[in-house]
Amino acid sequence: MDSFGLIAGAGRFPLIFAEEAKTQGIHLVVIALKDIASPDIEKIADRVHWISVGELQRLIDILKTESVKEVVMAGKIQKTLLYSGTIAFDARLKLLLSKIDNNNDDSILLALVNEIQSEGITVCESTKYVNKLLIQDGVLTSDELRETEWQDVYYGWNIAKQIAGLDIGQTVIVKDRAVLAVEAIEGTDEAISRGGALGKGGVVVAKVSKPNQDKRFDMPVIGMNTINVMLKAGAVTLVVDAGKTIFLDKENVINFARSKGVRIVAL
Repeated sequence: MDSFGLIAGAGRFPLIFAEEAKTQGIHLVVIALKDIASPDIEKIADRVHWISVGELQRLIDILKTESVKEVVMAGKIQKTLLYSGTIAFDARLKLLLSKIDNNNDDSILLALVNEIQSEGITVCESTKYVNKLLIQDGVLTSDELRETEWQDVYYGWNIAKQIAGLDIGQTVIVKDRAVLAVEAIEGTDEAISRGGALGKGGVVVAKVSKPNQDKRFDMPVIGMNTINVMLKAGAVTLVVDAGKTIFLDKENVINFARSKGVRIVAL
């Protein structure tokens, strides 16, 4: 019997994806990244193989041995690992990285996708089985925004789109139509914290998809952790892309955000 594969990184998204796939009767084989993916994946998947981030050949060997014809990549892998000096890359991954023009997210991930697909394994959109998690447009919390807040929302969203189009990052933090922080290699949470500290509260977080977003990887994801990081940073509004953002634990997050006075807007 063919199995469906899941390459699991950090966060709750791989767990939610796995739960939904199982409810649909999918025989799920997970390749979980050591020290990154949640051990809870063991409770959901039919089979779990733990590998290191740099083991590309082993990943492909497992997919083929397990008769996996389709696979999804879900969960975050911090790009800082490239420069940590703690990850050993196998020969196949070293060769792959040596062939790309730059180490931007899209370049690395697209090369990885193409390498997997060269083995006859299709890399599917990360929303396969979980399209219901995509955000619809509108103010998702009940509070309407003031005109000045809308100005920051649209300003931040437009700037974030430009940054995302350059494949620098997908998040910016703004206040009074000025950019306080831009996400780069440090990741979304660190950018929010830095922007909040500079703005001393009342900041807007814009997290968007790329203009030509490849839905097979790097889809923007928000959830309870996003709101908690925003609260620590004094951020009051989150603006995201409608139809292109994955919203984890939606009902609980909206209720929590509303109780804390945080607005969530999808454009």
